[in-house]
Amino acid sequence: MGGNAQTRWWADARVGYIVIDNPPMNVLSDENRRGIRDALDEFRADGVGAVVLTGAGDRAFCAGADLGEEKHLTDETVGKFLARGEQTFRIIRDYDRPVIGAINGWAMGGGLVLALWCDVRVGSTAARLGAVGVKVGLMASNVQLSRLFPEGRARDMLLTGRTVEADEAYRLGLLSSVVAPERLMGEATAWARGMADRPHELMAAAKRAVNLALEPAVPR
Repeated sequence: MGGNAQTRWWADARVGYIVIDNPPMNVLSDENRRGIRDALDEFRADGVGAVVLTGAGDRAFCAGADLGEEKHLTDETVGKFLARGEQTFRIIRDYDRPVIGAINGWAMGGGLVLALWCDVRVGSTAARLGAVGVKVGLMASNVQLSRLFPEGRARDMLLTGRTVEADEAYRLGLLSSVVAPERLMGEATAWARGMADRPHELMAAAKRAVNLALEPAVPR
């Protein structure tokens, strides 16, 4: 088991688990960005076959970036602030093992983007997903939202900042399954073990193929 002040991780039966632990809303800070990166590196070295990413507690998966780290964003610093988040999203996208997002509550702004870059998302009935950038004046990347949604729905979410509840997210294809909160980690683990049991080279190639197919829409 490893971790830092805001991130915990461990592995069990070739499944790695990462928990964003930055209460009360598990915002994405530099500390847990480093934690996610370090955990994924450790899992690769240890032969883990798939990873489950979730938030601590039952309130939030991740409520976006920690704006407290940049209390006085300017035109000069906002780009660097967003770039740090984008780097984490790219690490998830390019990781050579499947990453399953276990969405246990709110996934907002950058937290929504983090969830959308997971290869599969399962949610509890408490899951709430929202592209709230227009409400806080800070837009995270919307590549995945635009790809997963029809244009009208993507514009709806991006321009209004509204949230969708778990059942609607499932109907829209944002979540692959929805279960009671107490079943969420078991559901995510079942998805992860099913993938971890397959040959690593096959799963890595499949993930690369999906990324390549999306290349025109994915910024480098």
